[in-house]
Amino acid sequence: MKNIWLIGASEGIGKALAKELSLDNNNYLILSARNQESLHELSSTIKNSLVTYLDVSNAKSIKDSLAIFKNNNIRVDCLIYLAGFYEPMSATKINMAAVEKMIDINLTGAIRVISILAPEFIANRSGHIVLIGSVAGYRGLPNAIGYSASKAGIINFAENLKCDLPKYGIKIQVINPGFVKTRLTDKNNFKMPFIISPEEAAKNIVKIMKSNKFESRFPFIFANLLKLVSQLPYWLYFKIVSLIK
Repeated sequence: MKNIWLIGASEGIGKALAKELSLDNNNYLILSARNQESLHELSSTIKNSLVTYLDVSNAKSIKDSLAIFKNNNIRVDCLIYLAGFYEPMSATKINMAAVEKMIDINLTGAIRVISILAPEFIANRSGHIVLIGSVAGYRGLPNAIGYSASKAGIINFAENLKCDLPKYGIKIQVINPGFVKTRLTDKNNFKMPFIISPEEAAKNIVKIMKSNKFESRFPFIFANLLKLVSQLPYWLYFKIVSLIK
C-alpha cells in the first residue's frame, strides 16, 4: 500500500484529488490542512485515510504530524503539496500582510515541510514529491503581486530538488494548472479562459503522477500557450501583456 500525504486536502483541488486518489485501493491517504471539520467530513467518505491538523507556517505543527505517522507505523511514500492562498493584487496597492501570507503558505511552507521530510526520504532511498505550482509562475502577470512570485518560487524550488534528490531514489514533479474553479479563483473579477473543475484538475494530476515527467501543465491549449508566451523576449512579452484588459 502506498502512503500519500496530501497537504491542503480540505477544499478545492485538494479535496477532489483526495477523492480521486481514494479510487485506488492501494493508496492510503494522510489528509492534512488547518480546517479540521472539512477534513473529518472528507475522511469519513474515504476508507483508507488518516487526518492530521497541519499549519504549514509552523515547524512544530509539521513535526507533530510526522510524530503521529510514526506512532501509527506509517512511512510516507509520497508528498503532495497543495496548500495555497491567493489574493488578487496590483503593484499600485500592495497589501503586505496578504503578500507575506501568500509567500509563506504557497512557497515557504513547502520548503518547511520538505526540509523536515526529505531526510526520511533520503534515509529510505525512496520517495515521491509532487509540488502544485501554477502557470502564473511562468512569468510576472498583471494583478498577481505575491501569488505569481510564490508560484515562480515553487517551480524554481522543484528544480532545486530535481538537481539534488533523484540520486537518492526520490522522484520530483511540479504540476502547473491553469484556472481551476475554486473559492480562490472566485476572487477574480475577470473572465478566466479554459477554466476547469477541481474534479477535472484532480484527474489530470493523478495521470501526471503516474508519468515520469518533471514539469507538466494543464489544460493543454491554454497552459501550453502561456508556456510559449513566457519564452518570448521581454520587450515582446510586455507588449503582449499590456494588451490584457
